[in-house]
Amino acid sequence: MRRIPLAAALALFGLVIVSPPRSAAGSLAPSDPPPTVTGAAASAVAWPRTAVVIDGRFEDWQAIEPVWNDNAGDGKGGGRGIDLGRLWAASDAERVFLCFETGLEMGLQGGNDVALLIDGDDSISTGIDRLGMGVDLIWRFGQREGAVYSSSGARRRIEQSDVGLRQGPTVTSPVFEISLLRSALPPGDAIRVCITTGSQAGSDRLPDTEGGVRIALSDAAPVIAHTRSLDREHPDDLRVLTYNVLFDGLFKRPAPFIRLLRAIDPDVVCFQEIWSHSAQQAVDQVNLALPGGAPWYGGSTEDGLIVSRYPIIDNQSVDDAGNHWALIDLPEDVYGADLSLISAHPPCCDNEQGRQEELDGIAAWMRELKRGGDSGIATGTFIVIAGDMNLVGSSEQVETLVAGVIGDEERFGRTVSPDWDGTALTDASPLHIGGREGYTWRDDTSRFAPGKLDYIVYSDSVMEMTGGFVLRTEDLPREMLVRYGLRASDTGEASDHLPVVADFTRR
Repeated sequence: MRRIPLAAALALFGLVIVSPPRSAAGSLAPSDPPPTVTGAAASAVAWPRTAVVIDGRFEDWQAIEPVWNDNAGDGKGGGRGIDLGRLWAASDAERVFLCFETGLEMGLQGGNDVALLIDGDDSISTGIDRLGMGVDLIWRFGQREGAVYSSSGARRRIEQSDVGLRQGPTVTSPVFEISLLRSALPPGDAIRVCITTGSQAGSDRLPDTEGGVRIALSDAAPVIAHTRSLDREHPDDLRVLTYNVLFDGLFKRPAPFIRLLRAIDPDVVCFQEIWSHSAQQAVDQVNLALPGGAPWYGGSTEDGLIVSRYPIIDNQSVDDAGNHWALIDLPEDVYGADLSLISAHPPCCDNEQGRQEELDGIAAWMRELKRGGDSGIATGTFIVIAGDMNLVGSSEQVETLVAGVIGDEERFGRTVSPDWDGTALTDASPLHIGGREGYTWRDDTSRFAPGKLDYIVYSDSVMEMTGGFVLRTEDLPREMLVRYGLRASDTGEASDHLPVVADFTRR
């Protein structure tokens, strides 16, 4: 497996951290420079960032000074090599937000002994006595479980949904951001936190001294970071929707999908997990939601299915796994180019090898398409790859999706940058409407925290992103639900994935 240098791994998530020399003894570090944004994967839309958003991108921490800078090199002997660095914190009346460095690229939801200890009321007399704090909550990231302690020290096991845990990125990283509900903690105006990497000799701890890091809390009302209507910014914007409908849900649970499609009003849809129905049947369902216009068009393989309001010139299987490609005939007078679109659904969970192979195959497919000729696409064609990418392992797979970096060049051929200008594609990375989240999958019965599994990446050399959103109807105010004919329960009833939308125009 190839390894990504630390700086390159950070850049995948739009982050460069230039660290000052870390002290021999941990200390407050108000002069440390905040993260700055760079990297091809950064979204082209400047979302308003008046609040912290847990989306694995970190630019919203720029204006926040670290509350602690841990000892350098004190975690190399144990704790799986994790060497904790800086800690940032923010809060409002609803949530506590933390961002911390681990000193190496790692996954947070497995394969580690990292634990977060919180004294939720800044009182040694409540909870359990640990490391000079009265600990009210412990969360063990690698085990995906935790515990809360009553004022008398009685223990109750908890899972991620019990504390409203959010964390990002979903893939490996040397930096993570998390948040949890203040209602999961005892009331108070300050907390103390400590992060540990294990109990064996040489494990790291932030801070190294007892008593934790004290963080004063704000009671300010939550700031909505991204609020807008579901409408396009311009009527002619090309709207792309990707949606994993969960085991043919478009047909098994049609009512919420019909309402959602009608409200979103897409031009092109990439469906995943339509296994027992044809492209024409999917077209018929879309026609139920959006009747009265020109006929819709569909193309599919097993699982990978594309529906378009514009004619499909050509469509083929990218591989034997169901990833599907289509060339769509966009109106020349509006867009000046056609759309090359892949609907992708690499394997989930622990199947790292299978997921990398499919992403390598997609990168190779795009390379061959760009060569032109009878089997290729014209220079300047819009390029979009969308779908449930199941990116829950190595960040190398984000690099393959966005930058076209092929892991197995002996099998799939050489790496070629996928955009027309010789650069990486851009991750649309839209945010929730009516909320402060970036996740696209959520299952409150699962031990895994909500995460970003669904992506839309595009060629920003020829396309400009004008807007986009992730839609979770439970978050919408009543007036928006009424305006768009939606019910608060729609996205929850439809699927464990959320509809992900991006709007484009010609650059």
